Amino acid sequence: MDLSKPQARIEYLDGGRLRVATEFVELLRANNLNTFEQIMTYVGGQMKRSVPGRSTVRIELNAPGGNKAVAFLKRYERDYLHPVRKMLRFLHWPGADDEAMHEWNAIAELRRHGFNTPTPIAVGQQKVAGSVVRSFLLTANIEGGIAAHNYAHKLTARPRRALAEEIARLTRRFLDAGFAHRDYYLSHIFVVESKTGQRELFLIDLQRVFQPRCFRRRWMVKDLASLGYTAQLAHATRSDLLSFYKVCFGVKQLAPSDKKMIREIMVRVQALHSRGPRYDVIWDKPGVRPPNV
Repeated sequence: MDLSKPQARIEYLDGGRLRVATEFVELLRANNLNTFEQIMTYVGGQMKRSVPGRSTVRIELNAPGGNKAVAFLKRYERDYLHPVRKMLRFLHWPGADDEAMHEWNAIAELRRHGFNTPTPIAVGQQKVAGSVVRSFLLTANIEGGIAAHNYAHKLTARPRRALAEEIARLTRRFLDAGFAHRDYYLSHIFVVESKTGQRELFLIDLQRVFQPRCFRRRWMVKDLASLGYTAQLAHATRSDLLSFYKVCFGVKQLAPSDKKMIREIMVRVQALHSRGPRYDVIWDKPGVRPPNV
């Protein structure tokens, strides 16, 4: 089964608690994953991220012909939200919506703008008094995908510079479309390389993506700082970063406004270098920040 194709239609299962891309309905049924509780209580797979109330697991589903279909299951439990945020969600406060459904919708919107994303398989929600208390998102594996952070490590200077410029063009398109990622790390850009050496870039972890109507410069600086910070962790040079900036903003020489922008970005980059881990458990290593975020 080809998990890379975008879905065309949606079916609702389990009394409307599940939305499933039509082409994956039989796959989920064949694996006894056609109710909300069956998916939320699924046991097995490889833990990829675990923080209080939220986890991401890599799972393998039995597909027709004896093949395996790899997918990623992101689950949000009741204790994920702080009580204040629970109240804001109950009040339908802007920005307090369910992350799973938000990412499902963000994927659809990004695809409409021509961006590569993981293929959405299913999303589910449990509501109490009209407010989401538990949810999940299931997406297909990006076949052959490598996180840009890891991909960059194997490159010599010239190919690394070329990759930086490709990511710059992707970033320019992303910004021009009015999006902000809010977790724009190199680890959230996946690289798929064809046999001929051509590369495709995919955006992942899209649960916080939105299109800000105001303070757009602030969100742009934040995203560029996150990218610059992780690029430094991946041993990008100052020349790599400068080349990225020039391609991203379409300039050959830095004007005073560009230098001001770069200073703003670097202030945030330094802040990211000095921060501590956000959670006690990240990527199953207590108290340790992942090396690529």
